[in-house]
Amino acid sequence: MKKNELKNVNKLSAFKKSSILGPITILIVIMLFLFITTPPFRQAYNITSLMLSAAVYVMVAMGASIVIIGGGIDLSLGSIVGLTGAACCLFIRMNVPLIPSIIGAVLVGGLCGAMNGFMVTVMGLIPFIATLGGMWIYRGILMILTNGQTIAVRAYASEEILNSFVKFGSGSILGIPIPAYVFIVVALLLSFILKKTVFGRNIYFIGSNPDAAAMSGINVPKVKFIAYIITGMLGGLAGAMLAGRLVSMPTNGGNGYEFEGIFASVLGGISMVGGEGGMLGAVVGAIIVACIRNGLNLNGIDAFWQQVILGIIIVMAVFYDTVRTKKARNAKS
Repeated sequence: MKKNELKNVNKLSAFKKSSILGPITILIVIMLFLFITTPPFRQAYNITSLMLSAAVYVMVAMGASIVIIGGGIDLSLGSIVGLTGAACCLFIRMNVPLIPSIIGAVLVGGLCGAMNGFMVTVMGLIPFIATLGGMWIYRGILMILTNGQTIAVRAYASEEILNSFVKFGSGSILGIPIPAYVFIVVALLLSFILKKTVFGRNIYFIGSNPDAAAMSGINVPKVKFIAYIITGMLGGLAGAMLAGRLVSMPTNGGNGYEFEGIFASVLGGISMVGGEGGMLGAVVGAIIVACIRNGLNLNGIDAFWQQVILGIIIVMAVFYDTVRTKKARNAKS
């Protein structure tokens, strides 16, 4: 890209990136409310549990955000989490060391992402249909691999590898869960990629105006393809983290996580029309989702009513995003 084109991209990205102040304020208000009204919320064991849950949500939300910023969507993330978690468990059962097992899960996720990218960029399917098909494909593969049964680890892996797996999923360093360190490092890396690299600027440009991006010489299909691979890899890491926490992977593992990721992205200020948002917003949004779920559970809200409440919240969040986007476009014009 030429220098003047890069300046245009930077201006467009700066205009589109929403302030993180709103989501952070919402998070603080929710946490203060639960801290005051729900005594179990402020217990140390609950904070640890909250952080472990949030870690998986954060990974999924960051994956969802990448493709949403680029103007797409991924409905297969939950199935990718389940499939890669099962793959990680199978590696551990074969006494493959922890790090190679995690890498294997991430690569499986990347392969799923590549499949999604192929369907979107080569086959020309709209992202909604392509990833909806992927959701069924990957969940079906999971059922085939597991024969419809939970993949247990404890009775098969060596004690050393099992202990490392458990520590990865639910261990802590200095009182902070290890998965929290993982998502912080990944969030910083992705933030750097989005803000400081040509690929990151291209994602924002494509999400804002794919036709203008193509006319500027950007290889739009290639950028989208890579974005889906990254999303799949993040789903793979989330699957490994979830499997480590459960020390197993049920066939419904990760079920619905794709919606949790989209939910968190919208709450974090990532616009559903693309071209706006960042990884910090995804992190904050995911923590908001984890806090809401944790608060509902602690207050004994029925699981069915939880779905109703969360559904209402996401509808309102998307409605707010739609109104805000229209106002921004009108102000720009």
